[in-house]
Amino acid sequence: MNYGDSQNQSIADMNVTPMIDVMFVLLVLFLVSIPLMVPQTMGVDLPDTQPHNAAEADDEPYRLAIRADGVIELDGEEISEDALLERFESIADEEGARVLLEADKNVTYERIATLMVDAQVAGVAQLGFLTEAESNR
Repeated sequence: MNYGDSQNQSIADMNVTPMIDVMFVLLVLFLVSIPLMVPQTMGVDLPDTQPHNAAEADDEPYRLAIRADGVIELDGEEISEDALLERFESIADEEGARVLLEADKNVTYERIATLMVDAQVAGVAQLGFLTEAESNR
């Protein structure tokens, strides 16, 4: 045996280039076909995202504010807690009425939660929060 002779030596390495080409084609076919299969396999009927009534979106929400000293304001006017409960009931009778709550950061959670429960008991269906973004973040 002469190991130095390159003509008599058999090639022991396998050529993997055709196998890599086939795998690449399969990968591309898989990536192209997967978006076509997903909606049918999930079986989800997505809802329409168009607004149902444009007039409802134009309605201004009521603004309920709680100042640091505990004073409650509805749309910029001071209001007592008893009058607020009556006002919540009239707001609940309006279709699509929204109340946005803004509270000073020094107001306790208990105070905010009490007003939220009062609104819920009166029948106010849509209650949201207003916050102020910090500019130093």
